[in-house]
Amino acid sequence: MFTAVSALAKGKDSAAYFSLKAAENELKNTVPDFVGAETDAARRAACWTLFRSFDTLLQKPESFDYAWDSLRNRTVSIVTSADGKVRLYTWNLVLTNGDFKNFGYLQVKKKKKVELYPLLDTLKKFNKDLLDAELESAEWMGALYYGIREFKQRGKKMYLLFGFDGSTINSNKAMLDVLWFSKEGPMFGAPAFRQSDADPSAECRVVYEFHNDVRMLLRYEDFKKVIVADKLTPAFQEAAGNYYYYIPSGDYDVYALSKKGTWVRSEMKDFDMGQGEKPKGPVQRPNPDDDPQNK
Repeated sequence: MFTAVSALAKGKDSAAYFSLKAAENELKNTVPDFVGAETDAARRAACWTLFRSFDTLLQKPESFDYAWDSLRNRTVSIVTSADGKVRLYTWNLVLTNGDFKNFGYLQVKKKKKVELYPLLDTLKKFNKDLLDAELESAEWMGALYYGIREFKQRGKKMYLLFGFDGSTINSNKAMLDVLWFSKEGPMFGAPAFRQSDADPSAECRVVYEFHNDVRMLLRYEDFKKVIVADKLTPAFQEAAGNYYYYIPSGDYDVYALSKKGTWVRSEMKDFDMGQGEKPKGPVQRPNPDDDPQNK
């Protein structure tokens, strides 16, 4: 009896796998058209084909653990939380004028079923108020997520998100965001980022904007369990405030998780990344007159 039941379960899993594989094979040639089709109409059509197909496919519980390798290798980013409960699928539509539009789905695993939330880029123009806004999934800012990490704030589990947005033909954006769950559903953004120990209020997210021809480092460092970010600076003094000219300075910032569950920024030179403990008090600089070997 056990053998018969096991074989039945295996057969059911195999059928589900091959069903998803067949759907993936149909979609994989559509994905490159997000950026490669000659017209915006063709690019939008390809994007919506995937969006509508995922609306059906990702409601199947077995889709949560399916690899989607051929789509992953063609601009669809898929990140899964370490606890195996959250999965994010995101991709971007690149218009011929260089503008980016972001799309995606959030999957939440609940025992034997998955809950699915569509993500549509609703952001028309970024403003600073969004740094302090907690947004429902229907108000999603839009990003291509490439990293997810769990952390706790006052006993509540949250997910730290690392995202990229192609923004416009002139500049790109990188962002730190937070995913958490209220009684009503998923929320993006939480007061979790402070710009220094002295910062009295935490922001819901951090957004960097920079020249579109440069790359910005923004990642989680496992060794010290901190976030490492390039420090951005205008390429010349007169460009201050014009993010088209912002580039990495060669220095880095570090966000470390405090006991209260907020990520606090400091300069890397002030943070121990393995170079040893920082000296306390004023630094005692060597005096040549005290050196017996000095003639």
